[in-house]
Amino acid sequence: MEKRKYLVVVDPSHERHLALERMLEIVRQERKWDLEFHLIMGFEIGDKTDTETPMEVVKSSAWFEDLLHPLDELGVSYTTEYFWTRDWRQSISNAASRYDCDTIMLCESSAEHKSGITDSKWDLVRRSSCDVVIADEGTTAPIKCILAAVNTQQQDDAHVGLAERVLERGIFLAEYFEADLHVVNAYKDSENFPDRSLIRRMSGLARENVHRDMGKPEDVIAGTAEKVGADMVILGISPRKGLSATFSSRTVEKVMEKISIDVVAIS
Repeated sequence: MEKRKYLVVVDPSHERHLALERMLEIVRQERKWDLEFHLIMGFEIGDKTDTETPMEVVKSSAWFEDLLHPLDELGVSYTTEYFWTRDWRQSISNAASRYDCDTIMLCESSAEHKSGITDSKWDLVRRSSCDVVIADEGTTAPIKCILAAVNTQQQDDAHVGLAERVLERGIFLAEYFEADLHVVNAYKDSENFPDRSLIRRMSGLARENVHRDMGKPEDVIAGTAEKVGADMVILGISPRKGLSATFSSRTVEKVMEKISIDVVAIS
């Protein structure tokens, strides 16, 4: 039985809590997987205008009880944590490590699409040692189609391992949600053409579910997501370090800015 431990981040500044909605969708599938959920709400230190503790603030807010009501109705077992923080990313990372979570779930907002994902969220995605799901408003239940983006042209151990992890997560999520799985591989020119048979062997997918297109990765991935009607895109964070890692990470960030559906970042 697959076991997954989720850290679900509740952002009090958001009106709609997409990470919680996605958590509910996961629970409603009623699959026979062992799932654990830890809900965490962080308050930036700049928001602290009095001496109340985070727990006192939450207890005095009826809205948070309303927020958790659907979870309680379903009988979901979860734990909660509240904190003030000067470093949002580090606090979330520490919580994920403390509870040994393998997936962090965040909430996207339409305002962030206009100016790019916030620095603290992007830094968390880039540096996280576990999967990070950024739930976005373009994804609605049920999840019917998942797109996994890979780069099979790079054949060093690190990149091959990353592609395998992306496909492995795609296969798991497609099975869990009973969704169709597609794979896309962008390439820059004819000398950089990806091997379809290799992708099929790695993924076990039919020919029509494997897509190869020439162009910038962010354009190819976003275009393919629209073409297949994807509800979720799985992306790999490059294992490279230094300046090359920065450029690679920016590519992933550009993909996230071009689509308005859930993104699963795999490192």
